[in-house]
Amino acid sequence: MRLLALILCTATILVGCTKPAPPAAKTKAAPKPETDSVPKAVQAVFRGGAVVDFWMAETLAWKLNTLSLRQDPRTERVWTRPVDLMAFDHDEEIVARVKADSGTMDRGMRFFRAWGHVVGSNNGGMELRTDSIVFDKESDRIYTAARVRVKTETGDILTGRGFRSDAYLNRWEILSDVKGQIRDLSAFPFGELK
Repeated sequence: MRLLALILCTATILVGCTKPAPPAAKTKAAPKPETDSVPKAVQAVFRGGAVVDFWMAETLAWKLNTLSLRQDPRTERVWTRPVDLMAFDHDEEIVARVKADSGTMDRGMRFFRAWGHVVGSNNGGMELRTDSIVFDKESDRIYTAARVRVKTETGDILTGRGFRSDAYLNRWEILSDVKGQIRDLSAFPFGELK
């Protein structure tokens, strides 16, 4: 009998000393998606550096290096700050480059606008400086209505208002108020932009 009392007493003490189980965590049910609602547009932002490649068929056509890239899905625009845009030939050699403080483009790279300390150059040594510039893929042209400063391949400096060129800054023209001095007229690249 004593043994039975001792066993019952020990069992009572053991049961009394055990910890109660923690309450089960409460979970919220996930909201059910509404089939009639339109999902909210999500803006994508990349900070700390981004590289965007634009390919035409199997050829690298353009490459954009930037520190900040923001995509607005409502307007299909991509905003970038700063701009370092390089154009490549079929051998993937850089043939033209545009650097600027900021820029915007559509997702298909049909147009690109850069502004703020814009510097454009080609692999022949021509350099363009202006406040803003637009690249239009439809016409494969670069243009601006702003003041420009052009350093030619031979080192001559020309200034004026308005500028248009092919996409690689090879065949270009200043549209008005042209000033400058040409040292060697025979070396100057004359020709009409078509």
